Amino acid sequence: MAEPKYLTAPDPNETGWPKGVPYIIGNEGCERFSFYGMKSILQIHLTMLFVATGLMQATAEEHAQEMVHLFVAGVYALPMIGAIISDRLAGKYDTIIWLSLVYCLGHAVLAVAENSIMGMTIGLTLISIGSGGIKPCVSAHVGDQFGKGNWHLVEKVFQAFYFIINFGSFFSTLLIPYLHAKFGASVAFGLPGVLMFLATVAFWMGRRVFVHVPARPGGHLGLLDAFSSIFLFLGCIGLPLFVGLPQIFEGHMPGLGYWVLTGWLVLMGMWIFEERRHISQDDGFLSIMMDSIESLISGASTRVRAALAPDIPADSLQRHWFFSASAKKFGEDAAEGPRAVLRIISIFFMVSVFWALFDQHASSWVRQASRMNLRVGWLTYDFTVFKYHFTSPGYLDLLPSQISALNPLMVMALIPFNNFVLYPVMGKLGFLMTPLRRMTIGMGIAGFAFAVVAIIQSWIDGSPKPNSVSVLWQIAPYLIMTQAEVMVSITGLEFAYTQAPTRMKSTIMGFWLLSVSLGNVLVAAVTKAQSWLMKLFFVVDPKEGPTLTQFFWFFAGLMACAALLFGLRAAFYRYRDYTQ
Repeated sequence: MAEPKYLTAPDPNETGWPKGVPYIIGNEGCERFSFYGMKSILQIHLTMLFVATGLMQATAEEHAQEMVHLFVAGVYALPMIGAIISDRLAGKYDTIIWLSLVYCLGHAVLAVAENSIMGMTIGLTLISIGSGGIKPCVSAHVGDQFGKGNWHLVEKVFQAFYFIINFGSFFSTLLIPYLHAKFGASVAFGLPGVLMFLATVAFWMGRRVFVHVPARPGGHLGLLDAFSSIFLFLGCIGLPLFVGLPQIFEGHMPGLGYWVLTGWLVLMGMWIFEERRHISQDDGFLSIMMDSIESLISGASTRVRAALAPDIPADSLQRHWFFSASAKKFGEDAAEGPRAVLRIISIFFMVSVFWALFDQHASSWVRQASRMNLRVGWLTYDFTVFKYHFTSPGYLDLLPSQISALNPLMVMALIPFNNFVLYPVMGKLGFLMTPLRRMTIGMGIAGFAFAVVAIIQSWIDGSPKPNSVSVLWQIAPYLIMTQAEVMVSITGLEFAYTQAPTRMKSTIMGFWLLSVSLGNVLVAAVTKAQSWLMKLFFVVDPKEGPTLTQFFWFFAGLMACAALLFGLRAAFYRYRDYTQ
């Protein structure tokens, strides 16, 4: 029998760093540089394109903002498909390498068709497929490289991951807007494409030293799993999120074609899924959920509960109104997974409003910065060393897209502050900072950040001279929002991972990323609907229409309501201890 071409499991006797780690870290650094660099100039560049089509500046900004958030929504919705393809059909390495090529193709389209709305749409669609598809695979692929002997190094490798992400984000957010202003869009979009190509090459170079954990079940069953998941995703999530919801917010119901296509996708997905179940029974999330629904409708759940012996514990899932039949059929451990997922989803749903606010630092906050005084004064110097003269003009002219570089710097500073100062001090004062308490406070802080940007925008609107309010005022809302990010995003990942059974951790991460997508679709929908939506809450000038100040206040209020509801839900949540 021929030996396998690659390792399919880590060596348990290996105590040092896996040989594939440098290739993965190099890949992640280049990929994050390319993504954040490209994203940083989208609002400004798309606005220019829409203005070139004849739209007024304000309308062009709104169209650009809608497009930016739909793109980000796509990036965070598609990981659910990437995870299925990776885990069930192709394996992580093949999924990453092939979707990285799609990613590179998207960057190439942006670089050559940068002056076309259609070209930008095609390029961003390809990038969302590539970036979103590999997102759930890369970090899991890192974990696959470690075995029992070197598992203690996993924490350090993820710290390196987090550092390289922020490192790439900071420098690309400073550099790419400069290249866009100095050399044009083709160069600014081209460099991220080059970095993404280098990321793909770096990953390919490590193929012979990576541990390639095979997909399960793979083959014919894996293909059926992938197709059923893609059809169900498009019918239940994709079309409603990206077509149906925006049309409803625009003021009209989707047409007949939308409903026919949605229904066909769902029916096809269910048919393929049933064919898969007939071939071989599966105990994954979807299979147990479908079995539970069928049992509830047929009355099987009631019959199972009625036939239980008196000695079955009261908290047994076999006594659950929904999961009783599935717990008996698949086992209580398997049925506990979907119940945990549903419980955590009820938490994630309200977190999507936080993401609606957070991701606006790439859109509406850039719009605000473009209306501010971007000249920043600094210390002057004038001296000569070895006949070489050095002088400073005493100021620095920033670009609107560069201000968001504050975020990764602040993240790196606030994480140790929270972990070593804020949380311990709050604990000593008798207020235990549990994960859900942190998240509730963080969501309230995010609402406060938008109240601050609304106040700043009112100063800008009331200033008699254009671009007179200093952009340095944006440091305050960036600091507040970054604190909210640390308390919500990082804590949310910890909460999701610890509250999910081992077999459902990938599913939970998919739903966590989907909450980001839902938040961005919400921004796109509100942007599209603000002509009538803002009239429900504000006095809108019939000639000027809704203002950016009103837009900010709307999201500040929405976040306050979401934080309140989240806090009430968190108060009744019971933590579970799932050991790895």
